[in-house]
Amino acid sequence: MAQIAPFAGIYYGDNLPLEEVIAPPYDVLSPAQQQALYDKHPQNIVRLILNAETPEDTPDNNRYTRSAAFLREGLANGTFVQDSTPALYEYIQMFEHPLDPTQSVTRRALFVALKLEPYANGVVLPHEETHPKAKVDRLNLMRATVANPEPIYGLYEDPTLTVAKSLDASRAGQEPFLKAVYAGVTAPDAEQHLLYRHTDSCLLGELEAFFAERRIWIADGHHRYETGLNYQKERREQEGNPEGLHPYDYLLIGLSAFEDPGLVVLPTHRLVKNVSAERMEQLPLLLERYFQIELLSVEAGRAWIKKQLEGEKRFLMVLAGKSYALTLRDGSLMDTAMAGSHCEAWKNLDVTILQAFVLDRTLGISWQTLAHTPDVAYTRDEDEAIDKVQSGEWQLSCLLQNPTVTEVRDVASAGDKMPQKSTFFYPKLWSGLVLRSL
Repeated sequence: MAQIAPFAGIYYGDNLPLEEVIAPPYDVLSPAQQQALYDKHPQNIVRLILNAETPEDTPDNNRYTRSAAFLREGLANGTFVQDSTPALYEYIQMFEHPLDPTQSVTRRALFVALKLEPYANGVVLPHEETHPKAKVDRLNLMRATVANPEPIYGLYEDPTLTVAKSLDASRAGQEPFLKAVYAGVTAPDAEQHLLYRHTDSCLLGELEAFFAERRIWIADGHHRYETGLNYQKERREQEGNPEGLHPYDYLLIGLSAFEDPGLVVLPTHRLVKNVSAERMEQLPLLLERYFQIELLSVEAGRAWIKKQLEGEKRFLMVLAGKSYALTLRDGSLMDTAMAGSHCEAWKNLDVTILQAFVLDRTLGISWQTLAHTPDVAYTRDEDEAIDKVQSGEWQLSCLLQNPTVTEVRDVASAGDKMPQKSTFFYPKLWSGLVLRSL
């Protein structure tokens, strides 16, 4: 099954304030956040993972060549240092729960080099579709830097938390070699990042044997995983398909157990505009074909959607000054609406049901239209989903319940993929804590 290996990690030197140079991954940064990170510190990792484009860019001087120069010069001048001994790196994130600020959460991930496997082998399982454009961008960056500039995120099954217990025992009394308390551009105050280094040969052998009997589910970073496969194919062809394993046959990944008590999955809400006046007038009539409907104030609706009931499919549609609480009338409706090659777990996803009965059959936005329409937007921020409707910028928003890691596992295990914008694992694995050279 999964083959992992230690690696000689690259990280920021002691002379730099870690809080000012790390950042969330490239794909969650808005242009404003990108610029704010540029301004935060001249050595911020954003210059590697998302270097800014300029009108003067040429084939020899562009965002990718500048990223490569940033890493190369950083290793030369001590901005970055590289371990001399391969290791596995334990990453602890401590944060406030985004839906309950009074709750403190701790999540563990293990940074490893994971041997790349085609999806068809059933060792590494995807759960979401990808876009070609993002893969071209990441491939250009990998070519230029000859590195894994930031990790992807994966999940594995560990009902008894064997890995967590082994790591705890191995580092008993050890202080983290990297520590940051982040407060700034893209995260709430007091989000802590701790990194521990593990080099004990017995522990490494134990963990390699453990994962050799496990599959890996990609939680976040599908584009980068598929980019890794493309880069591997490219390098092998360039080198005449050499025998044995090489650094480009592996990819940097952070691994968490499905059973980790700190695993938090958030929904991605939908915003909709340009619905015809006729459809808007008929909304209750159109919706009640599939849902039990209750008219609520916006605040009452927010409280209602948070009361998740097991097995009940429910959504909140927010309009100007009011909301509709929608509860699916009959689960058998899904069989007729979503006949086809998808598995049962896919048919029972909230995002699937929302698309079929609300966006498609009620608002006239089909699956095919969804891929390219500017009339649907996405946000993980419930306040934003509501405020943009109340301001008149969007006509309505659809708020979803929290997805579960079980849904991710069941869909991927069946060889299926969730619709895009189905899950958001919170928080992201941050970039700049550890990199991997190829």
